[in-house]
Order: sequence, then structure tokens, then C-alpha cells
Amino acid sequence: MKGCAGEGFALRKAVRGCFSNDLGIHGIGDPFVLKTQDGSYYLYCTSAPDGFYCWRSEDLVHWTDRKMCYTRSSGSWGVDSFWAPEVVYFGGRYYMYYTARNAAGSLRIGLAISDRPDGPFLDKRNEPFFDFGYAAIDANVLIDEDGSKYLYYSRDCSENTGEDGIRRSEIYGIRLREDMLATDGDAVRLLTPEQAWELESGNPLWNEGPEMIKHGGRYYLTYSGNCFAGSAYSVGYAVAPEPLGPFVKAEENPVLTSQDRKDVSGTGHHSFTWSPDGTELWAAYHSHTFPDRPDGNRKVNIDRAGFTEKGRLYINGPLTAFQPMPSGAGTVNVTGKFSAETAGRDAGFLVDGCISVYGNDEGMEQEIPAAEGSVTVILTASEPVELNRIAVFPGQAGFGAISSLKIVLDNELSSKEYVICDEDTVPLILDFPAHSAKRIEVLFSLREGEMSIGLSEIMLIREEG
Repeated sequence: MKGCAGEGFALRKAVRGCFSNDLGIHGIGDPFVLKTQDGSYYLYCTSAPDGFYCWRSEDLVHWTDRKMCYTRSSGSWGVDSFWAPEVVYFGGRYYMYYTARNAAGSLRIGLAISDRPDGPFLDKRNEPFFDFGYAAIDANVLIDEDGSKYLYYSRDCSENTGEDGIRRSEIYGIRLREDMLATDGDAVRLLTPEQAWELESGNPLWNEGPEMIKHGGRYYLTYSGNCFAGSAYSVGYAVAPEPLGPFVKAEENPVLTSQDRKDVSGTGHHSFTWSPDGTELWAAYHSHTFPDRPDGNRKVNIDRAGFTEKGRLYINGPLTAFQPMPSGAGTVNVTGKFSAETAGRDAGFLVDGCISVYGNDEGMEQEIPAAEGSVTVILTASEPVELNRIAVFPGQAGFGAISSLKIVLDNELSSKEYVICDEDTVPLILDFPAHSAKRIEVLFSLREGEMSIGLSEIMLIREEG
């Protein structure tokens, strides 16, 4: 019935071209994803007692080719506690900065180098990358647009006790030498635990797992707070005009948290990468493999991320239900080609990429009043866009106020009504035969007695191949 004016078409809940956040990699921590020059991805994690495994993927979802990419050598300075590897491509080689514990029992950061992203990585020197006389973990490197290089790390709470008797992990930054083989200058303290959400673990307190990303000429230092083994482990961010600060923490922190959810716990220690077609920012992070029994057994998750027009960083997670694959991985996200309106008013929030997941997502969803028991969202593009999938993200209240929906393309091709069921999860992903459309109407019918619905995003997808 594709393209037949006036005839209906079938909607169905899609699984093909979708994924859910159990990517099959468990018993790990601190996932870091590197997108290489050829577009493939490599995943490095806390994953072995004497080094690190890595995995390879073409789409960010399906990971294969697990192999040991770094193994401590006999007599190595690093004895155990091999944590948080991150890999940077520079000058045709791959630089792995990692954490390990020395023979004296103190944590340090090391550097190993390889000609290949899957190793083998070999230590540049048989000694820590730097030694400032205290425990340091969780290295992250920024190569700025002007070629300058910076290292961010956490001064670990195991050897950092304040005058108040509280042990703290705090984020530091330092400039790197041009060849990235040594630090250059003095380290600067950038962040310390101080916001209310960061204090839930008590003593010790944590700001760790730094990850720097630049946007709009500003520096976004993202990090994890609270104990990794607890459900309160979450991600926040701070912003500065310069790579070494001063940084101001976002009021809306945390931007990734499990809060009181029962299906996910301990969302933190993240990294950022881009979708296969380079149009979507994604966050990779770990959560507890068994949410009801939080501990060191963690698994890999990925969720979409981005920035609002006002420069606010968001991570659309944690999502545990099916969601569309990363753009360019068999599907293309064409939402950005459309504008949205409802009741004659601009509804740009429905196509801005920001999805409401938990309580502090103020502004990422809106309550839309009904007219005669229904709400119509109209999506328009300047020219026809081919698509065959729509993902509907309601607000935090879920689908409770919605009884059904249907889709009309270009005023001529209409679906039957899709009745919302109790088992429908967020998002609702609907397939239909491929069609090139300039105008899409999504018609929501409300349950009896409901006067409005909350909506967060309507994602428009085209399947490739």
C-alpha cells in the first residue's frame, strides 16, 4: 500500500534497526570508546587483573573480536588495579593512558603506546607517566583545536584527606608536552565534591572519571560523583572558557543518574563518541549488571547525548527499552530536517534531540493541552524526506494519558489507529512502509477525562539498505 493515496498502512512496533542497553559486555568498568580513522570503534574497559581487553564494532552496538590489548610485563611498575584505560590517536600511533597500583600500594597513571588500536600496547617507560606524590587515577586527554594538549585526572581519595577529616577524590588538569610523553607545568585543581547530589556516599566523597568535550568554544568537563559501587553513582558537568578553568558546575546536575529506578543502577564513568555518520553524539557508560545488587560487576551502555541551543549538555539516558540504532548504523536519523508545531504554536522541543528521562530534565518536555480529546503534532520539511520509522518519547508521566495514535503523511496516506497497551515502553517505535513526506501529522487520542499529554521528542528514522 506504499504511496497509495487515501489508503491506510500498517504500523508495527519495531525491533529491527533497534537495540536495548544490554550490549552483552559484563564484568567491566569505565568504558572508553575510540572512533578510529576508518570509522570503526574500539572499546577499552577495566576488564582484567593484569591489563585490559578491547572490543571492536562497526555500529557502536554489536561488539566482537575481544582480545587482550595490554598485558603487564614481568617486572612492570604496575602491580595490579588496572583501571580506566583511554586511548588517543596522535601522529599515527595510539597512546593509552591507564591507572595501576605500584609496588608500594599507591595508584598512579601509566602510558603505553601501540601502532594499532587493538594493540599490543607497550609501556613507554617502566615507571608512571607522572608522580606528584599522591594517588592519581582516571586519565583523560584533550587535543585542542590549536594543537595544545591537556591531561585531566582524579586525585584519588585514598591519599587525599582534608583538614575536616573527609577523604576526597578531586579533578585536576595539567598541560601536556607537545609529544604527549610528559606533563608540562603544574597541575591545577579544577573540581571538588560540593553539590548536594555528590555527597550521598558520605566519607569518602568522589569527583572522578573526568571526560573533556568542547562545544561552542567552551570546555565541558564531565565527571562522575559518589561511590562506583552504589546506586547513586551519576554523571555531572562543569563549564569553563579555558581548558584549565575556572569551571562552574551546572545547576541541573546530575545529567545521567538512575535515581530511584529499579531497572538500572550506578550510571557513570562515561566517554563520548560520534555515530557512524558523524551526526549524533553518544555517551558510553557503565551501570551495575545486577541493579538490585550493586557492586563492581558492571556492563556497557550507550545513549544519545548533545547540547541545547543555550549550551546545556544532556545525556538521553539511562534508557533500558528498545531505541533506534545510532545514525549511520543501518538507519539514518532525519529528525533534524523537520520543524514541529502543535495547536498552531512552535513545538521545536519535539525535534531538538533532548529527551526527558528523569526529574531534573526541566524544559525537555512540555504538557500539550488537548482539543476535543486529541492532540495533533505537525512535522514539516522544506522538501520530501524518506522515512519509515517514528519513535515517540512521552514526558516523565509516560503514555498514561494517551489511548491511541495514528500517522498521516502528506494529507494522503493514513495509518490505522495504534492502541497504546500497558506493556508499551518508552519510546514507542513504529514502522511503516517507506515514504517520502514533507508533512507528517501525528494524531494522539487521549483517555477519557485527560485534558493534556506530556511529550518529549518525536524521532524520525529512515532505514538503509
